[in-house]
Amino acid sequence: QKELANGVRTEDAGNTEGEGTASNDQRRYNGERPPPELWINRVPLEQYPDATDYGWTFTGSWEVTEFFEKNFPYGTVKLDWYFTTGTVKTSLDHPTKGKTQLFGKKCSPDLYDKVLKNPRIHTGDRYHRKRTKK
Repeated sequence: QKELANGVRTEDAGNTEGEGTASNDQRRYNGERPPPELWINRVPLEQYPDATDYGWTFTGSWEVTEFFEKNFPYGTVKLDWYFTTGTVKTSLDHPTKGKTQLFGKKCSPDLYDKVLKNPRIHTGDRYHRKRTKK
């Protein structure tokens, strides 16, 4: 592990198979934290701890978005953390609804904590975006 600006730790993440385009997978699984100069605009680390503190595995980043994954009894959940806006997106293959995404724009620290503990939480503050078929 390495430590970056504001005490954020990096973890080694191996490449795994993911969905999406090759470039999206390369970003999601690049194992690289954003450069320190981007952390200047991060929401406060004290209020929004790194997802690895909740048992999530860091897999990669792209610009101001970090990617994490965690296994739950209902499947593997992917988490996209937009660390300058406090926006969180969770994606999972729902047991009855298929592939779903939940977004939380400008999450409060309390909602962020709840989502990291239970990414399927429905609070009324998060919204679902339906994927369109091509």
